[in-house]
Amino acid sequence: MPRTRRALVRLLAVAGVAAVLLYTEGQWESRSGGRMLVADLFNRPEPLLGAALAALIAAAWLGDRRTAVRQATRAVTVTAAVVFLLGVLAAHKVSAAETRSRETAPARPERALVVVHRAYDAGPEPGERWQVLLESGEGWSARRWTLADIGPGDPDDSLLVEASWTERDRITVVTDAHRRVFVIDQDTGEPIEAR
Repeated sequence: MPRTRRALVRLLAVAGVAAVLLYTEGQWESRSGGRMLVADLFNRPEPLLGAALAALIAAAWLGDRRTAVRQATRAVTVTAAVVFLLGVLAAHKVSAAETRSRETAPARPERALVVVHRAYDAGPEPGERWQVLLESGEGWSARRWTLADIGPGDPDDSLLVEASWTERDRITVVTDAHRRVFVIDQDTGEPIEAR
């Protein structure tokens, strides 16, 4: 195999692995308390995993000229591409109409209460879902915490009534089934549920 072709195969393989690693980091930071900028940039399965799949397929097709390896590579890559495309189509089929509201904390502009409302018309659980989030900090160090995930499938099968700042460092989330109060740690910005 010529040197330039070998270099291209290595570059494609590295790019594919890098895209998977970036997506993995974005997925990890999407957890409650994760860095929100990293999550927003890299928790994108369709473009990152699609690019990884394309780069790895191209590297495999260009990499080895032997017939048996080439046939196996073609079978695996075609199967992976079909499964990926079916996953993308399924994800778009159950997509939801989404609205967001944002309220900054009294006297603390670096903290915001965010309520995400999603209305699903189809899928396994049609209906409405609310996600109540606290965003705290600025830039790369900003973090996002999940305070409540409300809707079909949750233990109470409840509906959101209100989520608001009740004091400078206190958030109250009210559903038709319960009331929860979160106190915000002054140093870390982390919400702690009051008992």
